[in-house]
Amino acid sequence: MPQIRPASQPFLTWLLVVGGALVVLAFYLGYVLLHQNAIAPDKAEATTIALIATQIATLQPTMPPPTRLPTATPTSMPRPNSCAMLKEQQPRAEDGPQTIYLQGRTAVTLYCHNMDTTPQEYLTLPATANGANYSVISYPEGAIITQYEKVRLNPSSLIVDPTDMTFATLAESLAGYNSIMGEQLEGYPVTASDFALATGCHRNQPDAPLGRANIDLTGTPFVVSPDIMFTSYGGDVQETLSEVSADGKVVNLAVNGRCGVIQPAGPIQLVYQQP
Repeated sequence: MPQIRPASQPFLTWLLVVGGALVVLAFYLGYVLLHQNAIAPDKAEATTIALIATQIATLQPTMPPPTRLPTATPTSMPRPNSCAMLKEQQPRAEDGPQTIYLQGRTAVTLYCHNMDTTPQEYLTLPATANGANYSVISYPEGAIITQYEKVRLNPSSLIVDPTDMTFATLAESLAGYNSIMGEQLEGYPVTASDFALATGCHRNQPDAPLGRANIDLTGTPFVVSPDIMFTSYGGDVQETLSEVSADGKVVNLAVNGRCGVIQPAGPIQLVYQQP
C-alpha cells in the first residue's frame, strides 16, 4: 500500500503565518467598522440637536426692554388767593382767620366766612375795639351809630363792599353822641349805615351834632388809595369835612344838613403796604 507522506515543515509554517495575519486583519477591520458606526450616529445626533436649538432660538419671542414710567415731577400746589380756593384745597378749613395770597404772591391774613357754603373774605379792623370804624346818622336828640368789626374785601381787587353789614353792630356809645337804641329805632326811616357813610340831620337846630364816619386801617397791612375822593349830597348840605391821614390809614368824614350825606365818591380802594 502506498504510504502518505507528511507535509513538509516549511509549508506548514508559511500557512500558519498567513492564517494568523488574516485573523489579525479581520479583527482590525471589524474594530474600524464598529468604531465608525459608533461615531457617525453621535455626530448626526449632535448636528440635529444644534439645528433644533437654532430653530428654537429663532422662535423664542423677543422680550421688549422693560418700560420705564416717566418720573412724576412734583408740582407745588398753587397758593390760595381766595377763601373759596382755600376751601377747595383744604376741605376741613373752617370759618376764621386764614392766610390768603394776594395775586398768589403776597400773604395776608383775612377772615374767611361761610366756609361751608359760599366762602367770603373779610378784613378784620383791630382799631374798632378802640371805637373806630363807625358810621353815624346824627339827630339833635341822638345818633344811630353803626360800627364795623370787619369789612367785606375782594382779595383780587382790594375793594371794600361798604354795604355788607355781616360784621356790623349798633354801638351803644360814641363820644359826643347819645345812642338811639332798641325800641327807639322804630321811629326812624334808616336804622343802620353803610361803611364810611356819614349822615347829618340837624332839623333846623343850629347846635345839632354833625353826622360822622371813620375808616381806621391801623393794625392792617392796607391803606386807602391816595386817589380816594369824596362826594356830598342831600338837603341843605353844610359843614362838610373829609380828612385823610398822611399815612393813608385813617379817614374822617363829617356833614350836616336836612339830611346831608358824605361818603367816598367811588369804590373804597385799598392798597397793600409792605410792612
